[in-house]
Amino acid sequence: MFCEKCGNATEVGTNFCRTCGAPLSIAQPIITPQPTSSLIGYSEKINDSSFASYKNKSKAWSLIFAIILAVVAAIAFPIYGNISGEVDFPKSLYYGLAIGGMFILIAVVQTLKRGFDKTWDGVVTEKKAYKRRVNDSNDDSSMVRHENVYVIKIKKSNGGSKKHKFVNLSGVYDYYNEGDHLRHHKGFQYYEKYDKSHDSVIMCAACLTMNDINTDHCSRCKCPLLK
Repeated sequence: MFCEKCGNATEVGTNFCRTCGAPLSIAQPIITPQPTSSLIGYSEKINDSSFASYKNKSKAWSLIFAIILAVVAAIAFPIYGNISGEVDFPKSLYYGLAIGGMFILIAVVQTLKRGFDKTWDGVVTEKKAYKRRVNDSNDDSSMVRHENVYVIKIKKSNGGSKKHKFVNLSGVYDYYNEGDHLRHHKGFQYYEKYDKSHDSVIMCAACLTMNDINTDHCSRCKCPLLK
């Protein structure tokens, strides 16, 4: 069970939350409904070898792209320094190597981070959309523009929470609804809906492409759709 006041897990049979002290009469368990159709329930297709292959390819391409950026930086900085005269060689080379190393380090850290990821269940507790003013120049008010911000909050079954913010991108925000039971699959930036029976589209777990609910494989990456 989870305390509705602080969201932390509580033990059944206790009267008060050990974290915030709230009466456990307000605590409610996350109850997952039982499947009644093929579009309700978490799919076992996530174990398909296509997903493991996609993850391995994504890791490889991420590292390759980082190496390419590193090489470009190592070459471009000395050239720029020579043409502009602002940075002498070999100092410009050191700058290029440092920035290139940063690209590679970021790719390695992201790969390691995905390795520590875990599968978990949760519920969408809040959706919020609003506009915010953005001033591109501190001196010219005519440069003020507006951005659409979309926020989704998810309460994890272990008592934790996740918050996602999208700027001018409403696709993922529109796909989920408050009260949706979700499963985050290890290694993917994706939440599988427990109940897809009312949807006309389904999101690919691998590449996040939206597909018609009646199709079985993603039109982009060809991975099986989780239904």
